[in-house]
Amino acid sequence: YRIRLTLTPGYNEREKQRNAQLVISMSGNTTIIKNPENMSAEGKRFAFDYSYWSHDDFNDRGDGYFEPASSKYADQQRVFDDLGKGVLDNAWKGYNCSLFAYGQTGSGKSYSVMGYGNNKGIVPMFCDELFKGVEGKRSTAKEDEEYQVTFSMLEIYNEQVRDLLNAKSMSVKGGLKVRQSPNKGFYVESLVSCPVNSFKEIENKINEGNRNRTVAATNMNATSSRAHTIVAITFVQKTPNETGQSMTRTSSVNLVDLAGSERADSTGATGDRLKEGSAINQSLSSLGNVISALADQSTGKKKVVVPYRDSVLTKLLQNALGGNSKTIMIAALSPADINYDETLSTLRFADRAKAIKTTATVNESPTDKLIRELREENARLMEMIKTGGVVLPPDGAGGGGGGGGYSKDEVEEMKRQLEEELRANQEEMENMKKSWEQRMKEKEQDNQVMVKMRQLETGNEWMWDRNKFINRKFLMQEMYQNYVEGADDWDVPKVRVIFAIRIDGSPNIRYQSSGSNFVAFFIE
Repeated sequence: YRIRLTLTPGYNEREKQRNAQLVISMSGNTTIIKNPENMSAEGKRFAFDYSYWSHDDFNDRGDGYFEPASSKYADQQRVFDDLGKGVLDNAWKGYNCSLFAYGQTGSGKSYSVMGYGNNKGIVPMFCDELFKGVEGKRSTAKEDEEYQVTFSMLEIYNEQVRDLLNAKSMSVKGGLKVRQSPNKGFYVESLVSCPVNSFKEIENKINEGNRNRTVAATNMNATSSRAHTIVAITFVQKTPNETGQSMTRTSSVNLVDLAGSERADSTGATGDRLKEGSAINQSLSSLGNVISALADQSTGKKKVVVPYRDSVLTKLLQNALGGNSKTIMIAALSPADINYDETLSTLRFADRAKAIKTTATVNESPTDKLIRELREENARLMEMIKTGGVVLPPDGAGGGGGGGGYSKDEVEEMKRQLEEELRANQEEMENMKKSWEQRMKEKEQDNQVMVKMRQLETGNEWMWDRNKFINRKFLMQEMYQNYVEGADDWDVPKVRVIFAIRIDGSPNIRYQSSGSNFVAFFIE
């Protein structure tokens, strides 16, 4: 790991009201913290790769950007030059990269990662520089060269996963499912991954995701992040090698803004805020346990079990924390005396993390080999589905029945997981076969397809976009299945409005509505 420390710019309102005093100082890459109860004593010293001072010594240049008033101040551009450019260079080389920000509520994590106003953070600056490089490569690319970028953005709120690019996932009971694959590790089922073709497109996606993020006011921060946010960028380069064979180089970049660690008495949290804070602290505690276990492994301790499964956060960050990834951690600090305990805790956490060593390798293989491996994996999954085969848990424990067997519901759930993994592999294989131009053209067509609707009673017609129609069609198919299976509650009382939909190659579909009740069925 490479560890950097940053300070929040200025004091927040809570710190101003309590006449907070500085307990942090920096000398080169060393950070010193003093106990406010004994300021004359020598402070505790911590050494890291970088220590950035951004608390004061800055001016507003007139457009909202904080520029240095002296060499002491580290502005956003300097932080990106030291941190973000290293991530960018490694992405071009084909390494997986991860950058995550840790610290208490209100310490400046979101400011460092996402930024504010014209003080853009590492994420938007990274994306801007990435596309500058991609556009330069594309301008001189040969026919068999391609550069592809996809973008996803999720949050973990109360241990539930929400897709920030799909507002409907906010209402999914229990959140999106986290699955595990032998090849991919842990991943989020049904997470939207958007192909993007320019910085403007990715900027729009970031803004869309930020609007959907869960924030709320606490005593420590008026816009406190109440969830962990993970921005994932997949960068794929397809280029021929010296012999003319097509090679695929893939880099997965995870940029993580962790929710702030907090103490209930400091934040004044009650009700929902208290529940959120408890979930945040629980997942950060799991993260701390993983960091400690990985540090023990790095120092040569044997038989260390790394508890990745203890939280959704550590599952999804498994590769970033201890796997195939070049990882950078930003520890954000408050320099105020009233936050001494939280700041010291953050420093100790970062000091522990710097002992961890990850082993990153370039993700490059012949394109045909990747497609063949996916095809073989699909054949294996298909055979398991056909034979009803299931994979036993590592400890061999079975569920229910007292005899180590699985219940019917458990077998069905395992079969569903196999089918989902098969579908995901098939989609990945098809995308590998397609050119980037084909994928972008399909994306544009998806955005343009509209379905004509007609109200039978009045003859009024209007258009529904493709996604809305697909969602309604799914509802119709589900209700029709209930009708076929003889469910008693498939029908509703006499309806007042009937819609009819027809698309090429499909039967008529009738959609009936009565108040808040809905029912649908196919007319052959």
